[in-house]
Formats: sequence, structure tokens, C-alpha cells
Amino acid sequence: MMSMICSVWDDITKWVSSWNQTTFIIIACVFGLCGLMGVLSFFKKSINKDKKPKWGILIVAVLCFVLMALLFVFKKW
Repeated sequence: MMSMICSVWDDITKWVSSWNQTTFIIIACVFGLCGLMGVLSFFKKSINKDKKPKWGILIVAVLCFVLMALLFVFKKW
């Protein structure tokens, strides 16, 4: 099981490292902007007392930030 996880990690690391700099920056910015828009949308609805905030938006925003962080980790290794 552990060797399979390490193999997947190595495969993804090689795949992300093979991207050129422009592709990496564009994909990282897309994840960052989606996460930022989700967080801002969540807080905009939570400040407005008439509407209840949708927690799904916040969860998706956090996932976008996690994916962006993983991209940076894969690129570094």
C-alpha cells in the first residue's frame, strides 16, 4: 500500500515538474482565484443577515487552496 502511494506521488511530481513555468503559473493562479472568490462570496453572504452562508462554497474554496499548495509542493520536489 505504501509503495503504491509513493509511486503515485512520484508520478504526479514528475508530471507537474514537466510543465513549463507559464502553465504552472496559470494553473496555480486559477486555483488561487477560485479559492479567493469562494472565500469572499462566503463572507459576503455571512455579513448579510438576511441570507444564510452556504458552507459548501467555503469547503470548495479550502479545497482550491489545498490543491494550489499541493501544486507548489509537487513543483518543488
